[in-house]
Amino acid sequence: MTTVPLRRWIKASKEQATALSSTYLECSLRIAISITRQIGDAESGAASHGPALLPPPFPTASLDWVDFITVCLESTGETVEWNSEALSPSERNSLTASTGSSPSDNTEELLHKIAQDAKQEGEESQIEENEWIERAESRENVDYLRVRSAQIVYVGGTNQVPTRREKRNRIYSLGLVFYELFSGGMLPPPALLISSTNDDDGTVDQGEGRGCATNNEDNAGPWVDFASAVNVSDEVGGRLPHDNVESNGCNDWYVTASIPNKRRQTPLSSVHSMSSGQSLSSPGTIPVLGKISVEYLVTKGVPRPLCDLICNMIDCVNGDFMSDDSYEDMSHVLSDLQLMLEKPSIFLHNLDVDKLSRTGLELNDIDFVRDNEYVSLQCAYQRSIEGSSEMAIITGLSGTGKSTLANRLGHYVVANGGLFLSGKFDQMQQAKPFSAVASAFNNFCDALATQEESEHARLVASKLRTALGSDLYYLAQVIPNLSQLLKENFCHQSSSHDCVNAQSRLHYLFCQFVDVIASCFEGPVTLFMDDVQWADSSSISIIGQLLKMSRSFKNKKHLFFLGCCRNDEMGSDHPFWKMVESVNVLGFKTAVVKLDVMDRDTVNQAVSMLLHLSPRLVRSLSDIVYQKTKGNPLFVSRLLRSLNREGLLRISLTRHRWEWDEEKIQSRKLPDDVANFFVQSINSLSCDVKVALSFLSCFGASTDCAVIQGLENYLQMRLTEPLNVAIDEGLVSKLGQRYYFSHDRLQEAAYSMINEQHRCQQHMNYGLALMNLSAIDLSSGNKNLFFTAVMQINLGGPSAVQGNAEQYYLISSYNLMAGKKAMEMSDFASAFAFFEQGILFLRENHWQEQYDLSLELFNLAAKCALTIKRLTRLDMICNQLLQNARSFEEDTLNISLISASALTFSKVYDSVRYCLIVLSQLGVNIPESASRDDTLNLVTQTQSLLNSIADDTLLNYQVMADFKKIMAMKFLAKLELSVLQTNPALQPFVTIKMCELSMEYGLSPMSAVGFAYFGGMVAELGDVRGGHRYTKLAKMLIEKFQSNEYAGEVIWLATEILHYIEPYQTANEYRIGGQRTAIAAGDVHWACMHKLLYSSSLPHLGVSLSVTKEAMDNACCFSEEHGHLTSLNFLRINKRTVLAFIGDDRGTLSDDEITRTVIQNKNPIQLISLYVQKLFLAVIFNNFDDMKQFQYFYTGLASFRIFRETRDPLWAERGKHYKEKITTWKQEGSLWNFENKSFLLHAEEYYSNGDFDNAQVMYDKAILSARQHKFVHEEALACELAGNFYLNRGNALAALKHFTFAHGKYLQWGAFAKVKMLYAFIQETFGDAFVAAHVGAGSDDLQFDHLNTDIHKKRSK
Repeated sequence: MTTVPLRRWIKASKEQATALSSTYLECSLRIAISITRQIGDAESGAASHGPALLPPPFPTASLDWVDFITVCLESTGETVEWNSEALSPSERNSLTASTGSSPSDNTEELLHKIAQDAKQEGEESQIEENEWIERAESRENVDYLRVRSAQIVYVGGTNQVPTRREKRNRIYSLGLVFYELFSGGMLPPPALLISSTNDDDGTVDQGEGRGCATNNEDNAGPWVDFASAVNVSDEVGGRLPHDNVESNGCNDWYVTASIPNKRRQTPLSSVHSMSSGQSLSSPGTIPVLGKISVEYLVTKGVPRPLCDLICNMIDCVNGDFMSDDSYEDMSHVLSDLQLMLEKPSIFLHNLDVDKLSRTGLELNDIDFVRDNEYVSLQCAYQRSIEGSSEMAIITGLSGTGKSTLANRLGHYVVANGGLFLSGKFDQMQQAKPFSAVASAFNNFCDALATQEESEHARLVASKLRTALGSDLYYLAQVIPNLSQLLKENFCHQSSSHDCVNAQSRLHYLFCQFVDVIASCFEGPVTLFMDDVQWADSSSISIIGQLLKMSRSFKNKKHLFFLGCCRNDEMGSDHPFWKMVESVNVLGFKTAVVKLDVMDRDTVNQAVSMLLHLSPRLVRSLSDIVYQKTKGNPLFVSRLLRSLNREGLLRISLTRHRWEWDEEKIQSRKLPDDVANFFVQSINSLSCDVKVALSFLSCFGASTDCAVIQGLENYLQMRLTEPLNVAIDEGLVSKLGQRYYFSHDRLQEAAYSMINEQHRCQQHMNYGLALMNLSAIDLSSGNKNLFFTAVMQINLGGPSAVQGNAEQYYLISSYNLMAGKKAMEMSDFASAFAFFEQGILFLRENHWQEQYDLSLELFNLAAKCALTIKRLTRLDMICNQLLQNARSFEEDTLNISLISASALTFSKVYDSVRYCLIVLSQLGVNIPESASRDDTLNLVTQTQSLLNSIADDTLLNYQVMADFKKIMAMKFLAKLELSVLQTNPALQPFVTIKMCELSMEYGLSPMSAVGFAYFGGMVAELGDVRGGHRYTKLAKMLIEKFQSNEYAGEVIWLATEILHYIEPYQTANEYRIGGQRTAIAAGDVHWACMHKLLYSSSLPHLGVSLSVTKEAMDNACCFSEEHGHLTSLNFLRINKRTVLAFIGDDRGTLSDDEITRTVIQNKNPIQLISLYVQKLFLAVIFNNFDDMKQFQYFYTGLASFRIFRETRDPLWAERGKHYKEKITTWKQEGSLWNFENKSFLLHAEEYYSNGDFDNAQVMYDKAILSARQHKFVHEEALACELAGNFYLNRGNALAALKHFTFAHGKYLQWGAFAKVKMLYAFIQETFGDAFVAAHVGAGSDDLQFDHLNTDIHKKRSK
């Protein structure tokens, strides 16, 4: 660390940085803060903790404060060793003290020497100083801008408790130092200096230099004899010190007197008494303070707030006559300096008074000092982008600054490279599909599309086309500006109804969209939704799905969700809180930040920041504001704006700062509530402005300009000009093509001014007027205006209709049209609301008067109710349809909905019953039971029929046109999976019936389902190649009909057969594509099933168990996110097996718990899966007891093992059966998949039958085949079984070699529990020495020459 005298630092730093540049100012502020803190600490220490060394209250001619201040720099190299011989005497004293050397005990003698040296020094000292700087800087290149701190070191100071007068005097003295510091080295003008010195005869002599003398403590100081000061000032034109003079933008106060020409040295006794804290003036003397002007600093470019600070410090010398802005304590100075350093844009930089005089008070940047809450949001955001699943919710009453705080975080996100997408829910636009969520992404696409040459825009567009393809049409229905980004016109494309669940499809598309966005930008994506208390259920559902799916984004970037809500307007049963609970169950954390009204100190800080003045200067104003607003941030900001407009709070062009009239503000009467305040503010405006605001409030917090302009012309109302007045008043803003109320409470206040009896009629009139506007052209894709019109009509309600029955039916048709368009956008909740409104407007005899309209409204309402799970309402609608439907087709459709509802909610038996009823009505009968031979004969006959028809002929069959047969095929397709779970014996008849109908009446998309299931049946009967043919046909039919509705199911079935034809590793990859196809069609069930089979197949492919575990975790998350319990239960069973192999089953259900859960589910397939997994573990861990326990589910290996132990021929026959099955698949199916398994089963059979030579050959073949085909786990198993074979044959050398190979392969697989068990077995069997040297490495290249040949005997013992 390098220490430099202050004046040296000022001169040297000006050469490294332009004087008064931002760098110089920052360094100077650090120096000022260090000195101020040191003096303040000394004063408070002396007052509370006893003696503390304080500088003299005033500098003198021989004791200049600046000479006692040193600057500590961060060294860039070796510390400079200052040569004291080259220093001036005062600097030598300063340096001696700063380096810790003790000053002379004889203080008077030392000070006398300093005074004499200073008197003789003259101009020579300047020459010595320049020479010293050159010598010092030649030794080291000092960086004077690396300021660490500063300190004032003095001798002869006082340790007495400072009086109030002494504190003020020190502030004055420090102000003189700051003048020189911030001016870049200029000394204060003589008019600012007090130099009161006594002659030998006791008279006072005034001089131009700094100095003071005291000899009478009873005197009140330099401001005591004010009568004399006034008399003198009359002669020289001075003013009283309390006069507030505005001249050239400076604060000027005067205490003037005649100033003699000569200057005398202060006697040493006076200096000593001065340092003891005595008073400044002797009786009868007249103290002098020149004009307090810092105009020179302003001309030098010093910021005006800093000039005011110095002026207020110097003014402290005027004592009780100083201004109200002057300082009373050093801590206040320190606080103001720190604010200037920490927040220079607010407290240091000059105000643009010209702009403020035109625009008035600007409230955009005020954040009401929510620093703690802001830090909490920052921490939650950081945890999220670092991998934690977290979101944040800001709650609070209206007007507490929730949106402001959220936008503050948004600035932070964007500044750090992230994306901040924002939307706002509106109480009056809840029926508009995805209004808030869609607007967030729509604005993003618009911003990106305007950047035509942006690399990000091209990259996003390219990746979206690759990821979503033709499905972009459905996303563009919700996000219209996506068309601009992609430069494609989706208006003329038609939507496809070939979808299992359009809502699930849209959720998937939104998730893919966000995933693509996140992958194209370096920073994370933040989605901010304001006013979620008004969120619609569809938007909440999409937000929840985005959060859940963000954990599986390809780029591992989590979506950070930020929401704002009024906690007093939403209970715990609100759909949003339920969504939060659902994602919290999946491991998400929710940071809830609650905002309350501000306390008195917080209001003071907020007003301080808003007016760019230190908190102490605005305390009186902020106290009044707090008293009138009770700390409501919205009320505070609006009140200050109101005061500004009334001129009670104004910008001063001379003082370059804000000023106010406290008395008038205090006397102003205000409402107690912010809403009433807004009403009062609106009532003070002209009539046409009030009408325009009330009109605007009918459309919510924001409205398209097209609505205002259209209705202004159609209704002949003055709207645009009055709204411009409201904009000038700060009540409304216009951004882009929308009008916005400045706050929701303003909209609510304006809306409350409309008479309740007239509101409904106004909404109805506005809606019908919008409908009649020629600008509404639905064919052009202008849906927003249409939705706005329908919502206005619905807000009016049936009671506002003024016309005949046709008017009611016309409005019902409007709602029918709106509902259909909402369905096209996959917003079934909004669609259902429109259909319900349409039904509400129907007249009493609507079934007779408007049958077609009524039928369509009820049918579509039922479909939407099913999708959004409004089952009670669904039953009521269906009953209406049953009572009034006029044809069988309409009855069939109704029962179809009911059966689908039962299936959706796992009422599988009810679903089967409904489907069989409908099929019998359609003339399709399914036998309740049949013998196995009859079933086999039926399968054989169908296969013979199909084998006689070439593939091309089948694919070119006629298309099914009979409505009843098409309905029958739909119900049969629905039955396939249901009967497989409830009554598997019926499943072959359902499948064959689908094939028969397809051959007789033509092909349909459902035919693909029938052929796929039929292929599975044929393969199960042993004809794998034949089964593969039918599944291939099924996939080709899907492509022919371009049917996504059944694609997920068909691909799943086809991939099951493909496992027997192609290598496992290749076939399993088809499941990834199947999952994507299924979820893109909204088919959650088959998407989850694909995930299940993909991840569950990995351990059987020899994939590392750690990779397998990660895939299973991902699949579990996917099933949890979609609420698919069937796949989740299977995954828990399979994951338990993987964790058992790894040896880490923490956090999983025990075997008993899993078994109990599966039994309670009453799902036979899950029970089979459970026992298969237990058998898998038993074989790998060589657990003979478990093998016997689950005898019905043994495979070949377990059967041969049991046969060797029990010699029961039944097990030999079972083993032989499984061996032949595998061998058949090897010959007719995939050699890759089944060769090593066949060899190993043959080896076990030979071993069991005593044919040891062939067993040895087959073991070697099994090991080699497993290695060639990448089944590392089966290679390990073959090596282990071969090791057991050789060990029991007495060949210990070969046994150890194979056990060692097995150990290495199990280790490679990641089955650490098995590795540990096998290691212990080898250690016990073959000895510690060999294990330590070889087995621990799991090597495949080991030497066995030193092996003890007596191992077999050891094992026998």
